Amino acid sequence: MLHFKSKKITLPLYFCVLSALLSPALTQAELGGSGGTAARDVAAQRAAKEIKLEKKKKDAETKKAAEAKQGQPAETQTPAEGQQEKPAAQ
Repeated sequence: MLHFKSKKITLPLYFCVLSALLSPALTQAELGGSGGTAARDVAAQRAAKEIKLEKKKKDAETKKAAEAKQGQPAETQTPAEGQQEKPAAQ
């Protein structure tokens, strides 16, 4: 260890070292934890995107079901083999 001859410098040096050691802990406590806020933000954004994607899929399925229920084809259908196409204007 270092030995200081002057007692005048020992006390301020002790406080400087102590404050330097405690400052990272104090800043992390003010920020709210271990510094993983960016990771939590990314996880929250990813979860929000997944929820939006699921909602879009459900909306598409309900729209498709509603169109099928009304008798309107959701997609273009081709006639089966052996059946002839009927003209639209009869």
